[in-house]
This record gives sequence, structure tokens and C-alpha cells, in this order.
Amino acid sequence: MIRIDTLLRDKQYQSKMLLQVHDELVFDLALNEQDELVPRILDAMKTALPLPHDVPIEVEHGTGPNWLAAH
Repeated sequence: MIRIDTLLRDKQYQSKMLLQVHDELVFDLALNEQDELVPRILDAMKTALPLPHDVPIEVEHGTGPNWLAAH
């Protein structure tokens, strides 16, 4: 979460990380930033821990006008 917050602040994105729900992160995503930002967030989440290459970290994402639609 810290790395993603730094990413959002350093590049001065309009998108904001709103909250954590169990093992999820919820964002207010600016639609014009979606194509650039979503892959960067997913990469930050997948590489958050230094694990051996045979231990993958799976990350899924969804987008929508609200939290329910994003699932």
C-alpha cells in the first residue's frame, strides 16, 4: 500500500486509494488514467514481497461505477 500511495503521489495522479477491505484495495480511479495505472498497481501488488519465482502472487482486478459492479 505504501508503494502504491507513493506511485500515486509522485506522478500526481487524480486517482486515489480509498481503503482496504480484507485482502482488497479500493480506488477512486480516474477513467483517463485506467490504462496506464491499473497495470502499475497490479505490478506493485505482485512484487510486494521478495518470494522465489516458483511462488507466484496472484492479483485480480475489476472496475466499475461502484464496488459491487467491480466484482
